[in-house]
Amino acid sequence: MTPTQAERLKKLREKKTEEYARAILSEPEKVSLYSAIPYPGVVMIMGDIRTGKTGLAHEIAEIMHSRRDLPAILHLPHIDEKLRKSTQHILPKWMKITTKRNEWKDRAVVIYDEAARSAHARRSQSGDAVELDDMLAIAGQREQLIIFISHYSRKLDLNVCTSVHRIIWKRPTYAHQLWERDEMADFTAKAYDFFRAIKGDVSQKRACLILNMQDFGFLQCNNNLPKWWTDQLSRVFKEIQIRNGSLGP
Repeated sequence: MTPTQAERLKKLREKKTEEYARAILSEPEKVSLYSAIPYPGVVMIMGDIRTGKTGLAHEIAEIMHSRRDLPAILHLPHIDEKLRKSTQHILPKWMKITTKRNEWKDRAVVIYDEAARSAHARRSQSGDAVELDDMLAIAGQREQLIIFISHYSRKLDLNVCTSVHRIIWKRPTYAHQLWERDEMADFTAKAYDFFRAIKGDVSQKRACLILNMQDFGFLQCNNNLPKWWTDQLSRVFKEIQIRNGSLGP
């Protein structure tokens, strides 16, 4: 490497460091939820328990159905038949529960909650994870919007984390930034500070902080719950975790 090339490389690294710092330190741009969601694309929703992660995913599905006439798929591979039927009954007709990934439709929204556990980080070397990786790779070709829900990124397979186009935070705790993957810790620390600055529990629950991984910048918006949302639906994922003994990290 010549001295000129070394100097150019140094300046390039400094520029990238400045871009990173600017994204972390700048105020998030206010946008609508619809404008923040890529289609097709992969979205990851993270945050503490009972902060509206699953409700947000369902609202995104509702918006995409209203704007683009997309059906939705709720991926729950470990749900028993009785619970599946009772849950399906309270969902809109265009949202179907499926237990197998080969049942994912083209041109659809897929909601993939960590309660399913088949995207878990501990399964990264399994055939199951390889299949998921392949499906993420062709999500654009199949015109799918895939939404993953987790408390923090360390719980998810690395291939999921590296495939996302948007990361959306609902209110995290201070501990979440401690348990994050190293690459995500600064972003989750920003999310913690963002929510801490919002006054009122209701306002905090409505708020979303979004990282656009394509343009590398932060966005913010508020969200509501879809009209079909009920307490029964909000407890479904916890019920699945309890029945399958999958509570815990």
